[in-house]
Amino acid sequence: MNSLKTNQIVLIISILMTMLSCKSQELNSLPKVENQLVGELDYTQEALDLVQKQADGEEISLGKIDTDGAIHFNLPEFDIKALYDSINLQHYNFHQLFKIDSDCKDRDVFAETPFDDVYAEKHDPIYIKKYGVNIAALYPVSDEKIVSRNNNQRTILPEEATYFWFYIDRSISFKEECTKISARTGNMYAEIRANIKFEKGWNFIEENLVEVPNADQVDSQTTSVRTIEFKRISPANKKVKWIIKQFKEDEEIQALKKLYNLIPISKVQFETWAPNKLGDLALTTKEYGKPPKRRKNKNNIHLIYANESQKKEIDLYVVDFSKNPGDIEMIDFAYAMENDGKDENDIKPYVAQYSEREKVTKLLYKFGDSMFVEASATNINAEELWGYIKKLNVNNLLKI
Repeated sequence: MNSLKTNQIVLIISILMTMLSCKSQELNSLPKVENQLVGELDYTQEALDLVQKQADGEEISLGKIDTDGAIHFNLPEFDIKALYDSINLQHYNFHQLFKIDSDCKDRDVFAETPFDDVYAEKHDPIYIKKYGVNIAALYPVSDEKIVSRNNNQRTILPEEATYFWFYIDRSISFKEECTKISARTGNMYAEIRANIKFEKGWNFIEENLVEVPNADQVDSQTTSVRTIEFKRISPANKKVKWIIKQFKEDEEIQALKKLYNLIPISKVQFETWAPNKLGDLALTTKEYGKPPKRRKNKNNIHLIYANESQKKEIDLYVVDFSKNPGDIEMIDFAYAMENDGKDENDIKPYVAQYSEREKVTKLLYKFGDSMFVEASATNINAEELWGYIKKLNVNNLLKI
């Protein structure tokens, strides 16, 4: 009898150990990148960081691609409702995230549903960040060819699927169907089906084009009927192909690398350099580390010069973007827009405009490899403001 009990205990322990072993293998089963790029995106040389931006513009880390190509997701929990409330932004319509909208037959878009107060959002795709800039993206697809298409986020052929991370504020079951009708022709062009049991937090979702009938149509304007299914799936599922797509040219990445590796201007250098006078204007404000409006780069000095008797004022920032090379895209875009179609002799070293709403002249000036001046002035026109900016002698800052 004792021997029987012992055997039973051994059997139970054996079963439990097998179950734990299987569970451990499941947890340790990591998705892997299918393709390998050369250069800065070669993960075998250096792990790559995965990031996304939240609704408030703040970046979050979602994990990394290890040097063996394994993808380690490290998905942070957060209060998505508090996040949207903090920026006074309306959260996404839950049904529209799954393409269920006003095109659905017999659907009243203003009718209340159990999902109206659900806070959720898609994170699609995941970006690869290097040298302070997103230089590539990681796409989960059923076929690598999908990523090479211009509309690489659509399921456009039968038996193809794309995937996305989805964050939701609660555990909930979602089962719904929608027949989509063309507003132009009145014909049915899609069937949408969703059957998902969400867990609170992160969920990995498949969007699968499971059926496209062979439509031998006379009217070439008529769209084929599609059946698209949404369901939850594991990111480590073997049918998910994780593909890196580079969207910065190698030359651009090398320029970003050069900027990122520069030694930033220090607070002491900024404060030592800042002139006390600017022509007939006197320095009234000097502060380090306050970002310009709508920017986040804190390695800068904020200076205000004024002449009270003439009611002149220049409010300016001198910014070092060596560790934030993404700023250069904004600057280069401004220069490109300003000089588009101009003759070379008409191109100025600065970009300026007058703001009718604020009644100020605004000026942007890029100098050196990693610095720019952003200024706004009251009772001073663009040409006069440029004269003051030249008196700053910002090139001396690079010599300290």
